[in-house]
Parts: sequence; C-alpha cells; structure tokens
Amino acid sequence: MVWLGMTATTAWFVFMTWLSHQSGEKTSRASRMLAEDLGELLPSEDPERLNTLLRKTAHVVVFAVLAVLSLLTWRAAGKRPAGYGIWAALLLWCWGDEATKRMVPGRHFSWLDTGLNVLGVLVGGAVCAAW
Repeated sequence: MVWLGMTATTAWFVFMTWLSHQSGEKTSRASRMLAEDLGELLPSEDPERLNTLLRKTAHVVVFAVLAVLSLLTWRAAGKRPAGYGIWAALLLWCWGDEATKRMVPGRHFSWLDTGLNVLGVLVGGAVCAAW
C-alpha cells in the first residue's frame, strides 16, 4: 500500500508541477477557454471573473490533493501522527512552486498564490484529520 501511495503522490506532484510551469500564454489560453465554456453554462457570470476564480481555485485544489496523498502515504507507512518533516516539505513546496515560476516565460512569483497553496495544504490536512 505504501508503494501505491508513493507512486500516486509522485505522479500527482509531477503532474501539478508540469501544469504549474507551462508558459503564461498557454495557461492563460487554457483557463480562458474553460471559463468561456463555464460561462455558457452560467450565462450570468462574467467569463473574466470565472477565469480569475478558476486560476485561484486551482492552487487550493492541487495542493489539497498533494497534501491528502502525501499524508495518507505517510499514514500507510505507519507514521502517526504526521511528523514535522512532511508538513515542512509540503509548505516549502507551496513557496518553491511559485519561486520557480520566474524561470518560465510569462509566469511570475505571487505571494497571494503562495498563500492559496498553503491554504490547499491546510484543507488537505483537515480532510485527512477528519478521515
């Protein structure tokens, strides 16, 4: 079970990091298209507002999933409660994900997005605690 958890956590980490480090043009186009599609389902919503909401919500969701996978894997390995090391690694990547975006064309570092990443880790931790 631990290997399955490690594989799922690693795969999610690679996937979310790959998504996060797409060029600014590519991510803007993808989120705008999704916002326009959602705007057709919710005609009263402004597509630009939906686009912003999608982009900010994505930070919370992907980091919540990373936290859940990481903490469940930690638990499956018999480590209870989750130690400071796993929390430190998750919170460090909240910042690291943003810090490394400066190397990607059209992307930038954002403290707001770092905070949303931290919120995602806390949401994921709460889900695991309630589980």
